[in-house]
Amino acid sequence: MLDKSILNFALWVPLDSQNRVLLQRKDKGHLRWPDYWCTFGGEMEGEEIPLDTLIRELHEETRLELNNPKKYASQTFEEGFGDKKRKVRAHYFGSRFDGNLSKIRLREGAGFSLFDEDLLDRYNHFGLIVPQNYVRIKALYKFIEDKKIP
Repeated sequence: MLDKSILNFALWVPLDSQNRVLLQRKDKGHLRWPDYWCTFGGEMEGEEIPLDTLIRELHEETRLELNNPKKYASQTFEEGFGDKKRKVRAHYFGSRFDGNLSKIRLREGAGFSLFDEDLLDRYNHFGLIVPQNYVRIKALYKFIEDKKIP
């Protein structure tokens, strides 16, 4: 059972055959990370488990179907400022994506793009990627090296 005092999210980090990661750009009006690049996913609702949330959110945001996602990390952190701070737990899943961007029907955000590891590092250097996402995306590359995602 998940702790209800913590805001829980399920997040998807898809990789194409060249190990490029597909990220979503938040629109300028987004409450948490306006105009940042981030993973797809969202907040868990009701009694959902992380995988159910991921399936629902991915369908809502992109109309894509998941291909054998594997949970590879969870991270708990504080988000916000002053008296608006709250605890957040993010559950990260990785899987392969066939790279066909024409399948995506983006319904949230300002856009999406594929990032190779060098581009990902450059965008992070300039503060354009949600910091917690960047750390977990880099962890996915290690997860792949260990052959846990073919």
